Amino acid sequence: MNIFRFLTRAFIDVFGITHPTEKQERSATWFICTMLALLILGAAIVFVVLHHLARR
Repeated sequence: MNIFRFLTRAFIDVFGITHPTEKQERSATWFICTMLALLILGAAIVFVVLHHLARR
């Protein structure tokens, strides 16, 4: 099992979402991992901007 499927299954279990079929699991994996990556990217951008503003 790769890390992305692990993250997807953990997300589904933590939030109590009904487990998708095998066919839907691939789409769910892409969606959840994309949202997680965007969240991390957004947090990094906010950190860099706040750090830049604090150093002025």
